[in-house]
Amino acid sequence: MEAVTPPAPPSLPAACADCLQTTLSALAGVNPIQMALQQFRSAEGKIRINFGTTSLIINPLTQVRILLDHLALTARILASAASPPGIPPLPSPSIGLTGELSLAGEAAQIVQLGKAFIEGLEVEGMRYLFPPGGPVFSWEVWTSIKLQLPVMTRTIGSFGERTCICKCTPIQPPAAIFEIPAGYVVINPPAVPH
Repeated sequence: MEAVTPPAPPSLPAACADCLQTTLSALAGVNPIQMALQQFRSAEGKIRINFGTTSLIINPLTQVRILLDHLALTARILASAASPPGIPPLPSPSIGLTGELSLAGEAAQIVQLGKAFIEGLEVEGMRYLFPPGGPVFSWEVWTSIKLQLPVMTRTIGSFGERTCICKCTPIQPPAAIFEIPAGYVVINPPAVPH
């Protein structure tokens, strides 16, 4: 039986983004929560997302995902393409958002929002409206036409509203940021019984 090689991801420009994510709780009297995030994409398509004391490295060609814990100095090789618990949602075309989006098995209604300028970049917007009763009601993504990175996202759901604003730059990140740092203990996924 011949191994099937996944298709190569579309060629996207090397870029990085410094982002600030703000969450407004649906509960009255709760202070907004802010978190700084960084996204990097190499010319080869590798992706790294930094948030707090954790980083996620994704190689779309090999489908390998590595979760770095900078406090425990561990690198966990993830067993599936699904994001692990605790990773904030970072909608991004650079991480494979294509085609129809679904939540809890039901397809979202897609609304084209047209073009605009955000953070000095020309962007194109899309809004995804989800069926009632789920945890997410709508998700809006404004993507840089030139860099193909999200410049602004807004998610509204039962939790409240989360907005992420990014300053994107066309730059080739250093190759070393897409590798496991020296001194980190590698934790492989458990073997699947045959």
